[in-house]
Amino acid sequence: MDEVLSNQTRKILKEMNLTFRKARISEIDLIMQLYKERAQWFKENNIQQWTKYMEHHPKKEFEEIIKKEEYYILENKKEIICGFQITTDSSFWNDTKTPSYYINKIVTKVGYKNFGHIIFKICKDLANKNKKEYLRIECLTTNNRLNNIY
Repeated sequence: MDEVLSNQTRKILKEMNLTFRKARISEIDLIMQLYKERAQWFKENNIQQWTKYMEHHPKKEFEEIIKKEEYYILENKKEIICGFQITTDSSFWNDTKTPSYYINKIVTKVGYKNFGHIIFKICKDLANKNKKEYLRIECLTTNNRLNNIY
């Protein structure tokens, strides 16, 4: 995967001792655990986010995304600490003509912070490498806090 990343992104990953790669189907349970733990963290911190995430995004959906090679992870010493999907399909954006990537299902392991900028740098590198004009993030329009970050 190094060949798709810019020198700057590779340097950041190396400095942080992170590995970037596509997820494997054998890791599905570890990946699902990240989402369960993050949803629980939201609940414990009174954040109205992902209250029914696992119902709306079952394991089978993630299996399909991994098989399509659209799901990526960041590892720290062989531990999966971030996951996200990059796809050319979108159910929210009504644009089938513009060459775009859509970022979905971003999750970080509870206890790990400030990885958004790394995820976005990686996604930008992938978009540039694959000649996409736009990089779009999917989130609920009612999530003002997240929309302000994006």
